[in-house]
Amino acid sequence: MTRRPPTLFGRLILLTLPVEAAILMLFGAWLIRGTERGDAAAFDERLRIQDQAMLGGAGLDPAGNLRVDPDSSRRVLAPGTRACLLDERGGVLWESPDGWFQASGLRPVSQADVEYVLSVPLHGEPFRVLDSARRLRKASDTAVATGPLVEVVLAKPIAGLEASTLEFREKAAAVGFALLALTALLLWAAIRMGLHPVMDMIGRVRDVPGPAGTERLAENRAPKELRPLAREINGLLDRLWGLVELEKRFTAEAAHELRTPITLVKSTLQTALLTGRNGEDHQGALQEALEDLQRLERTAESLLTLARTDAALPGAPSSFEEVDLPEFLTSVAERFEPGVRQRKLEMALDLGPCVIRGDRGALERLFINLVDNAVKFSAKGGTVTLRCAREAGSVLAAVEDTGPPVPEEERPHLFQRFFRGTSGRAATVPGAGLGLAIAAAAAHVLGAELTYEPCGARGNRFAVRFSASARG
Repeated sequence: MTRRPPTLFGRLILLTLPVEAAILMLFGAWLIRGTERGDAAAFDERLRIQDQAMLGGAGLDPAGNLRVDPDSSRRVLAPGTRACLLDERGGVLWESPDGWFQASGLRPVSQADVEYVLSVPLHGEPFRVLDSARRLRKASDTAVATGPLVEVVLAKPIAGLEASTLEFREKAAAVGFALLALTALLLWAAIRMGLHPVMDMIGRVRDVPGPAGTERLAENRAPKELRPLAREINGLLDRLWGLVELEKRFTAEAAHELRTPITLVKSTLQTALLTGRNGEDHQGALQEALEDLQRLERTAESLLTLARTDAALPGAPSSFEEVDLPEFLTSVAERFEPGVRQRKLEMALDLGPCVIRGDRGALERLFINLVDNAVKFSAKGGTVTLRCAREAGSVLAAVEDTGPPVPEEERPHLFQRFFRGTSGRAATVPGAGLGLAIAAAAAHVLGAELTYEPCGARGNRFAVRFSASARG
């Protein structure tokens, strides 16, 4: 079971929505991280403010002895905060509540004019601890304090901070999901609006080719990114409508060409039936009808050959093979030997060594029709010449005859279907005007160029140039 390919709209959503989600997640993580750092810094700053207030409650009496105002220290403590003041020997000067410092197993670390901050569990509850020390200034001190050292150990519970952090994260996640849903909705609307030119192009293509086959996409009205697509669609429509017109013209011309021999056969047989003729007259009528039927058969075969040639893809490499051109042209000439002798002509070969790559069937249709055309239009005693030689970057093959040259006004129409010309040159030669059209179609399949040029004062030359890609 093949998987159904996603729509363009779905592909755009799948490509853009994860990017938007990743951007929102990164922004949310950065915002949460920054907020948590800010909250932690504010929490520590409040600890330092309390620490400085408690240190301010310690001082020296007139005799220079250390004194502590427990009421002052107690008043600055926030609810739930634990604290103690130590002297320079580590003795407890004041503690709140009584016994907390000793029971917690916490020991002072500073014992210098420095501080440290850390988070530790005390009695199973998370606390933020600040330990700082400062020497008191004596009345005699000038620059550096030389009084006794007072150390403050503050411990404040951070359960509230953690709860607020968790609550902020939950709110941020909820806001992030809401923003993601809103972003998806906005993307959906934006992509639908952005795809309007594509939908408009689809509507325009739906109306093409239309009654006259002239409707095309307006390239200048399409967005810049869609203009190459519109240009290619217009080119495809041009080629498609050209093929339709060619097919219509070919069908009309073929019907016209087939109608003439059918009408002649019908007229001949009707005349033979309606008139009282003897057996010899009936025999003549049947012979005349048979000739018309043979002409009809040749025309039908030519039409079938032309249709098959048109259906072949130009330059299809899968059907190409290496062909020795002199050997191939020699075999073509041998097939025409009886007709050449019957018309008292000569067949001349001027074949240089060259090998090409091509479809053998298309080569046969090309050269058989060219040689047949040369034999039919050459006068008695004339010569049909087949040539091939290497040229710079290509191979040239030519079929020449000594018949009357094609009038200049007819040369642009030589390779058109059913064109036979109006000069006396074509009046005496039977045919449907399809031989050169078949040759031109075969040359197109081979990727070769078929041209006509007069050959002196009397004679015609049809040249086939094979490109370097078809050269062996």
